[in-house]
Amino acid sequence: MTIVGGVPGLRYGLAVAWLAVALATPTMAVSPVTPVDVESCDAFLAAYAQCAASPGVPETVRPNIRQGINTMRDSFREAVARNEAARPIVAYQCAQAHEAVRKSMVDAFKCDFPVLPPASQALLQTPPTATAGRAPAQAPVRAAPPPPSPEAQEQAKVNAYTEAQNHLVRSHPLERQLAAYRRDNERVLKLGTKLGANAWYHFGIVDFDEVIDELEKATALPSTVPEVDPQAARLLASLRELNPTLKALTRYQTTREFKEDGYKFAREQHLILVPKVEAAAKAMDAYGTALFERELARDDRRAAAMPEDAPARRLLTTSLALRRAVQRFEALGPKADVGPFLAALGEVSNANRQLGTTFDAMTPKANSSCTGYTDTVASVIGHGRDVARDIKTKGDPSQPAQLFNDTYNRSVRDFESCQRYESRARPS
Repeated sequence: MTIVGGVPGLRYGLAVAWLAVALATPTMAVSPVTPVDVESCDAFLAAYAQCAASPGVPETVRPNIRQGINTMRDSFREAVARNEAARPIVAYQCAQAHEAVRKSMVDAFKCDFPVLPPASQALLQTPPTATAGRAPAQAPVRAAPPPPSPEAQEQAKVNAYTEAQNHLVRSHPLERQLAAYRRDNERVLKLGTKLGANAWYHFGIVDFDEVIDELEKATALPSTVPEVDPQAARLLASLRELNPTLKALTRYQTTREFKEDGYKFAREQHLILVPKVEAAAKAMDAYGTALFERELARDDRRAAAMPEDAPARRLLTTSLALRRAVQRFEALGPKADVGPFLAALGEVSNANRQLGTTFDAMTPKANSSCTGYTDTVASVIGHGRDVARDIKTKGDPSQPAQLFNDTYNRSVRDFESCQRYESRARPS
């Protein structure tokens, strides 16, 4: 059984690409530059450093790029030191890297990255022979890694976007926090106390420093993700707009200045805070939706490329149906038409039934995490139908909705475990 990579619910395994690693390497002190003493390598690294210093490259990522350049310089230099006969191969690799990295960086940052010098262009016209790097008495050459493909660069950027999204979901449920803020302050105002004038006191939201840093690094990566890039830029702008207000109110609360001014600053900031939070919440929703839609489209293509009766296709089809039902669930409201949601749950039920039949017929049997996945999906369906029932009868759907959410998250983990174990057990 071939299990195709890719995880539902905006959870990805990080695909490490060479250039992405160079950009994400922790910042360290830059040591004095020692040349590689290979013309094409020194030209490539000098051009890369010139690009890093260009105005279009964000200040926050420049140190990481420079550290990546140092790492590559050490790698090239070590390859030549270990085997002098490898010099032609290293020179050729540097010329290749120059061409590929230049395109990526110029596309991403419009930076000043000089073109290949004539000597490097000549190297690309005459690749080294297969025997060029052989040295019988010496250890084999540790070749420099090839430049990442455009697909790998794009996936690395999507992974970074997804990490930022997961961080946001875990730490900044803005809509719920804003609802609690309004509810708490209205309650306190009815009690006739001064506390109700302090619009910050019951808010409890932390600043977005870490998320902003993650998004800045993600948007600065090479490649483009046209479905997500515009929403990422919109979200980053809204968080930057909101963040100073949050920081000012945090300082105001922690230093207890509200006791000195009678909540004057909080009252003034209330009219600024609420629209900024609402704008950030909408941007977060659009960003998450863009990532989710892109993932669905990708997995639709993957499923279509598999044999119709393949276990991997049945597994992915069930996951896709469930994720579309989650979209319907998120659109529900107190007086919503639950018909589309129930229809989506019916499609999940059919796909899950076929998946269970497929697992039962497998020899050897599928891993227990796979059969556990079908059981968890059945529980999600049941909780979803309970939500629809309560909405139709004008009851309180909050408890089954929470169970729906929690069980869906458990199904994501079961899906991942099923893929992981079956990929090991049946790699063919």
